[in-house]
Amino acid sequence: MFTISLKSAVALLLLSASSAVAQNPFPDTTTCDTTCQAGALNASSFISEQQSDPTFSFYKTPSNFSTKLAAGVLLKTEDVTDLSNYVVPSGLTMSRIIYTTEDLDGKVIPASAYVLWPYAAFSTGPGSAKKGLPMVAWAHGTTGTFKPCAPSSYRALQYHFQVPFSLALQGIAVVAPDYAGLGVSELPNGDTIPHSWVTAPAHANDVAFAVTAARSAFPDLLSSDGSFVAMGHSQGGGASWAFAERQAKKPLKGYKGTVSIAPVTRILDDYAYWTENSIASPGLLAQSAVIDSISKIYPKYNYTGFTSTGYDRWHNVIAKVKGCFPVLALATMDLTPTDIAKSGWYKDQTAKKWADRVAVGRKTFAGPLLVINGADDHVVRPEGIDAAVKDTCDLVKKSGNKESFEHATFSGMDHFSTIQASQMKWMDWIKSRLSGKTLEKGCSEELVEGLRTNDTVHTLGPNFFLSYFDTAESWKYSL
Repeated sequence: MFTISLKSAVALLLLSASSAVAQNPFPDTTTCDTTCQAGALNASSFISEQQSDPTFSFYKTPSNFSTKLAAGVLLKTEDVTDLSNYVVPSGLTMSRIIYTTEDLDGKVIPASAYVLWPYAAFSTGPGSAKKGLPMVAWAHGTTGTFKPCAPSSYRALQYHFQVPFSLALQGIAVVAPDYAGLGVSELPNGDTIPHSWVTAPAHANDVAFAVTAARSAFPDLLSSDGSFVAMGHSQGGGASWAFAERQAKKPLKGYKGTVSIAPVTRILDDYAYWTENSIASPGLLAQSAVIDSISKIYPKYNYTGFTSTGYDRWHNVIAKVKGCFPVLALATMDLTPTDIAKSGWYKDQTAKKWADRVAVGRKTFAGPLLVINGADDHVVRPEGIDAAVKDTCDLVKKSGNKESFEHATFSGMDHFSTIQASQMKWMDWIKSRLSGKTLEKGCSEELVEGLRTNDTVHTLGPNFFLSYFDTAESWKYSL
């Protein structure tokens, strides 16, 4: 179903891309034909249309950056972001910041984040107005690995009403890092800041230091010890879980818990299972990004996992247009997973070393922690999440410092539909934590049986999209 929809998209876009393809925008590719190039170009063009500012002027690393700075230092503040080019709900306002964070090796680098401000604050109880706004530190799911893929540059902030808009409309401030390498992608000397995909501990650093920097930027609104909950989905689900693990060692004040939805825990285990059982999972689409991530952490690996075709598509097509994930999808839709990656590439010792460093789960964490997933997730294997939950719960039971750990599985739901289906649970959970309500220690399991799940719309991704219209076409919003 997913493949058919991608083919339809390419067919519809071929005509509009034909003149551009004739100019040979990908001169170095040896495997991407006219149809492939048309798909890549149109996906890239579509992404550009979703950008609030195609110049990305905000994301230039400030001259006051230095690798000698501590992490969490505020470098630049955009107090009021011009939302005329966004589709953020009326009543909400937004700011953007650039701050210092740490990569997986502890190197200090700059990164960007947005802060979404509510119209009015959610009341967490008596005297809450004096404690600053309640906050959720939001860790986004996959956008891509290049500069244009920063959610803070997207008109709808990528997850729109699925998470950030919904939270802010409930009176909760949302602090959302783009992750290192997305948005802010170059050092002052011109060196590239890499985005190493699904390196959860590094993304957790981005979350933590975004909270610190946002508090520094807006002390009148965000208290240095104000209540906050971490939350994430998919790539961000792994990041938020890793943040809970980080919090056990390097605590931030005001922390009240973590929500992790469809978390990536041990991605190479999923790849091995799907490949060795001949399962054509859509999750295998991201093999390219994992091979790229390993190569950025361990340069000597040098994209070893790619076939010559996979290498060509990544470097000579996707990277040429700094393509986000829609480009990856359309630029490789004519290929099978084995066309892209070598057989058994995930068994390589460097790949395994990377996997061990970036894995989440099976470690001490600061709770409470709520893990949510869909029983029919086709991107992150439910059995993999179940195993991580079980092993982590075993650790909780053996530990003298017990934490609260909840796991809720939603029947009939896929990777994105789980977010909407579970909103009632996670929204209430977040509000309860921000209000100071405590949970019983230990582990609990819940299977949520949805109503009429056989009759709902089942799609891999979201089944709705927010469109932006300029002033001349604003009448279209009246629909």
